[in-house]
Amino acid sequence: MRRTSSVLVGLVVGVLFFLSQGWAQCPEDPNDNGICDTLYVEKFAEDETLYPPAPWFVRFPIRVTSDVPDPEVDSISGIVIPLCYSWSGAGYCSLTYYHNNTNLYPFPDLEGSVFRHLPSMDDPQERNFMMDFAERMDGTEWDTRIVDLFDQVSTFRLSLVPTGTQDQRFPGGSRVLVAAMTFKVEGGWSCDYLTIDSCFWPPTGRLAFSRSDAANYIPRHFLPTTRGIGIPGGMIDCPFPDTRNSNGNFQSDDKFRALVDDCGVVSWVYANWDPLPPGISDADVVFTTGPDTRYAEGHVVYTVDDHCLGGGWIRLYLTNNVVNGPVDDCVFEIILSEAPPGVVPESLLALAEHTLMLRVYGDREGCDSVTSIEFDEMWFEPDSLQPPASAPSCEPGYPAVFTWSPAVSDTGIWICSFTATDAGSDMGTDQIVILVGTAFCGDCIDDALIDLGDLIYLVHWLYKGGPAPDPLCRADANCDGAGDIGDVVYLINYLFRFGPAPCVDCCTGG
Repeated sequence: MRRTSSVLVGLVVGVLFFLSQGWAQCPEDPNDNGICDTLYVEKFAEDETLYPPAPWFVRFPIRVTSDVPDPEVDSISGIVIPLCYSWSGAGYCSLTYYHNNTNLYPFPDLEGSVFRHLPSMDDPQERNFMMDFAERMDGTEWDTRIVDLFDQVSTFRLSLVPTGTQDQRFPGGSRVLVAAMTFKVEGGWSCDYLTIDSCFWPPTGRLAFSRSDAANYIPRHFLPTTRGIGIPGGMIDCPFPDTRNSNGNFQSDDKFRALVDDCGVVSWVYANWDPLPPGISDADVVFTTGPDTRYAEGHVVYTVDDHCLGGGWIRLYLTNNVVNGPVDDCVFEIILSEAPPGVVPESLLALAEHTLMLRVYGDREGCDSVTSIEFDEMWFEPDSLQPPASAPSCEPGYPAVFTWSPAVSDTGIWICSFTATDAGSDMGTDQIVILVGTAFCGDCIDDALIDLGDLIYLVHWLYKGGPAPDPLCRADANCDGAGDIGDVVYLINYLFRFGPAPCVDCCTGG
């Protein structure tokens, strides 16, 4: 609501006790003639950073949102805001007249004025309307301005009355800055808490606003509010250990998790570089949540230059926005080793009544190169006792050459086991999955292959009016019963991103 004539602003801060209310809906009072009048009491964000030594000065701006459908009636002509505050913790919190005076421009000690502009002067919400009036030097500021701090440790009241003939009305709007309370915080090296709430203050009583026709009403507010003030601690949990068997760029499989007391925020998490473990370089962190919030998490990213070296530990440090240095650390382990040699590919398709010839290679970079691959056995899933219609053959060596001609009766999933041996005589057993079908799902052009041509054919059919696959079921590469964008994505992943092979039962209804 806007104000057309007199305004009374009474602000009282004191110990948290009975008669406090937390209004949730608007309007709460039928005399609130406007859309909604709302009071905000919040901690100033730029005062989150408190550096030792004490004392610290923490500002709590008081703002009012006032909507004005009818300025002649629906305008704030008086405000009474009794506020109480209480402090919990090892420190000591107070309000002093020196840092909460009512001086206006051009007085020299404006630094302690409750009406001073807050630092972000390019933001209208950070400019105090009373100081804006005073800076005009035309008498439009309100003439009666009274601060009452009572005992300076429990209550605060600010009364404003535009008693001068040139005093300008209250500038209604969104979150207009009325005043800023400056709390002096001394002692304590922990995260203490300040709670502010509305309370009773004789003779004006409880929180109330007044309309221009002198009708009183209760505005909406979100009190009580509790904010942490002081020196925050924090804790960080490192990711679970990673095991890497090859060189390359990696991101930790697990996340680090950091938490700071609510009088601070996570400033950063950084990795120790002095030194990094053998075989590892370029360790850093990437955030998935935060920073600049109480809780942050993310991954460690790093480069493995030589996985044949032993790896080791990377220490992560947590810093917050208050303490000059880390407040906690943890250890993230990266285990480097030579993996037993395996084989590739991991899976492939085979067409019934066609001969499959497969070259089997070593699948990972090892400290010793793979020298030989041998075929072990082959079985059907789920009936491991079912033999293939015709036995496969395999020429061992590097690469091994595996040949098989599946029949229609072999339709389904077959598992082939191979053993790879490297130059250091390390051996590893690995498996290749062969999916046998009567038609290749995803083989849109029916050439017994699945390649870029099938992907282009599918895109042309779906989006450019091209001919449909024949039969249409060939388009269903993921066997979900339809040929659509999901199959395009599936083929892209299979062809270019090492995704799973297309299914085998798209045209059988299985």
